[in-house]
Amino acid sequence: MIMKKVAFCFILTLLIPRFLAADDLESPYKIAGSWVGVLSVNGVEMPLVFEFKELGGKRLSGVMRSPQQSQMEIPLNFVSLKNRDLEIAVTSVGGSYSGKLSPKSRKFRGKWTQGNYSLPLELSFSEKGFEMNRPQTPGDKPPYAVEEVRFPNKTGNIVLDGTLTLPRGSMQGSPVAILVSGSGSQDRDETLFGHKPFLLIADYLTRKGIAVLRYDDRGVGGSTGTFKFATHMDFADDAAAAVAYLKSRKEIDRKKIGIIGHSEGGMIAPIVATRHPGDVAFIVMLAGPGVRGDQTILTQTRALGMASGLPESFIELNQQFSKALFRLLLADNPDLTKIEELGKKFEAEAKKLKDVDPDILVSIGESIQQQLKGLDQPWLPNFIQYDPGPTLENVRCPVLALNGEKDLQVPPGIHLPEIRKRLKTAGNPKSRVEELRGLNHLFQKAKTGLPTEYSKIEETISPSVLRMMADWIHEVVR
Repeated sequence: MIMKKVAFCFILTLLIPRFLAADDLESPYKIAGSWVGVLSVNGVEMPLVFEFKELGGKRLSGVMRSPQQSQMEIPLNFVSLKNRDLEIAVTSVGGSYSGKLSPKSRKFRGKWTQGNYSLPLELSFSEKGFEMNRPQTPGDKPPYAVEEVRFPNKTGNIVLDGTLTLPRGSMQGSPVAILVSGSGSQDRDETLFGHKPFLLIADYLTRKGIAVLRYDDRGVGGSTGTFKFATHMDFADDAAAAVAYLKSRKEIDRKKIGIIGHSEGGMIAPIVATRHPGDVAFIVMLAGPGVRGDQTILTQTRALGMASGLPESFIELNQQFSKALFRLLLADNPDLTKIEELGKKFEAEAKKLKDVDPDILVSIGESIQQQLKGLDQPWLPNFIQYDPGPTLENVRCPVLALNGEKDLQVPPGIHLPEIRKRLKTAGNPKSRVEELRGLNHLFQKAKTGLPTEYSKIEETISPSVLRMMADWIHEVVR
């Protein structure tokens, strides 16, 4: 998804797996297994799972997961259970937990601390760990072939790890779709908030006779390379490598390979199509942006702020801060000191506002500092100055561009008219641009469209969107 929400989050991109430094186990209580708790952060419920193992020599090891955000296992750097007191440190996210066990209820009651946040957290033992109800998630025995594949991106000198699903029988005449994820490090299923949208898309399309290739982003899962130093153009090279790989497969019709991109992936697909004319037979843009990156971010933050009930004074101040930040980032040699000063100035100005919830202002400094981390990396400066419009004007293959009416991250009223105009200029007769009523950025049926709803909605993708994609691909690829 394009840009992460400013709310409290674990900075997963900074995680560096390391060997656990465990403390001696000096307690008569056994805690091996899964312990589950739920943080309440500004009205948003965020489950946490701690999984402990007892090692030889009276030691403990363990990992933490935040299942709404990712299935990534975050190593615990320190864990100690002495009598009934549990202490945990998770250095990679700057977090820690301190709690006391109640033997009768078999629960730890304590606090999770991260940055300036200190929140109550009760951990309960669970035989199954934490499971979110996701009824659309496919089962383990699909009626099609599943192949684990690896393919090189020679330009980036990396290898991408993925899954290719193939309809049973002959592939002659069958379309093939490559799935390209949104911003942020994503696995091949685009796992987020307990949902696996790319797994669901691959399963549905393959059952409808459309082969699908999905892959882990560079530096994620089985893919090599480093994610944090890559730009959207690097990700376009990765998608192009996927096209080249499929062209090398004898059973694949090289004239029927297309790309389905979600969010930033919807911006990347046209780049690949114009860089490699004739190699991409169709494009599906799922909530892909149609305006320049800086405008995408500004309209997103305004839409999210308004839907969250933030006062106009705070929203406008944030807009001014973002514009000033963009100007600094686009300088020939960005001065990080000036960026830090800008953040402090914004914090001071925000605290002068009288109509802002005091709870927001208490932690605003920490939130700003978290957001400013990593600004020396190339993704954001490249994104904010990239305009997808000229690229769309050079796309010659059929394009299906879809946005949810309630999408607050890529608001359809801003992006779809521009996409429609650019495709018209391209003289692309097989393009189709639609706003889908009642759907959010993930194409779930939603009430508000706010990201706080994503995890609470059991639906992963509206079935109507899946049908629309499959029918359209069969219609344009004959």
